[in-house]
Amino acid sequence: MRIEAYTVGFDPRNYHAPIPSGYSKDEITRRREGNIRDNIIRYLGEYRLGVKFDEIRYSVKTNNAGETYLESPHADPGPILNVYKKAIAYRQERGLSVHREVAECLGFQKLQDKLVNAPVGTMAMWVSRPGSKEDGYGTHSFTFLIQVVEDPGEGKSLRVIPYRNEQSIEEQKSNLIYFDKNAQNYNTDVDLLANPSIINQSDAFQTLDDIISFIGETEKFNIQWRNKLTPLIMPLIGGFIQLVREKASDENLQKARYAIENFLLAKKDYILGKDRNPQLVFENQPRVIFERYGNTTPPIVGGSCGASANGESSNTFNNVFLEDKYGSRIFSCPECGKTNIRPENELLSNCQHCGSDKVSCCDVDRSSFVLVA
Repeated sequence: MRIEAYTVGFDPRNYHAPIPSGYSKDEITRRREGNIRDNIIRYLGEYRLGVKFDEIRYSVKTNNAGETYLESPHADPGPILNVYKKAIAYRQERGLSVHREVAECLGFQKLQDKLVNAPVGTMAMWVSRPGSKEDGYGTHSFTFLIQVVEDPGEGKSLRVIPYRNEQSIEEQKSNLIYFDKNAQNYNTDVDLLANPSIINQSDAFQTLDDIISFIGETEKFNIQWRNKLTPLIMPLIGGFIQLVREKASDENLQKARYAIENFLLAKKDYILGKDRNPQLVFENQPRVIFERYGNTTPPIVGGSCGASANGESSNTFNNVFLEDKYGSRIFSCPECGKTNIRPENELLSNCQHCGSDKVSCCDVDRSSFVLVA
């Protein structure tokens, strides 16, 4: 079943959600509008422009309880992990598989645990391979290249470069094994999502540019596409946000999104530097553009998100998804090292990957299994 990567219905639900305690309405509104802008621009970059590089920043924050976590400047205050939990809840409520989402959440948790207190300069590599074409995934992967940085006055943060590529899983494993010998056991998209590799800064690897060269990319990091896209598209994104403020119908929001995509496709060569003499018109009447361009569905393209990664609020992640009546549902096989995810309230007698019975202790007479997690 093909599911759209950008679900417009989420935007008004999130925008009009209750204001978190302790924060002003103005601050939360600014964050939520920034989140819509950022999501649309990143979506356009991947799905409509097919750009190779982008850049994201995550702030390192510490709450009153002394807990350190990663926070996005464009999301509601609090750990980014909350977004992953919502994604899992959204799919779980609809009876959809959550294997990838649980693995992704686990992988991000590992990144957070290992990097928030790491020395400045520490790096990481995290691979997200595509899921099935039936679910709308494309053929490309994203290798997230990450480095701990510190800016004067801003404090510590993570600089993240999503690098789009079509490397085989063998090539990706080879890159990872150089830094993490356990990567030889990562043979599926779920294994890779659940296991980011940490890279200590060295003479050979000082910056993310060094990692980009190491993994075989000949192009230099460049996000000039954003400088061309942003002024061209911002009035239309502003019009979309106004519709969200007005609680417009999903039909009207979808029409606006289609218009933004179709308008962008008409300017694609300019943004990618292929058209040296473009006839540009910077539109400042978004609703006129929505009417002109919004009645045609843009071409369907596969991408990294087979389903919307957003949803309504849920119970806590650990209680609902990572644990059940038998305990933790996620564990590594002691034989092959790969990540296993048990079905809820069911036990495993063998590894889901290599078939080893070392994942359990089996008492045949009583038909009971005790997990070795």
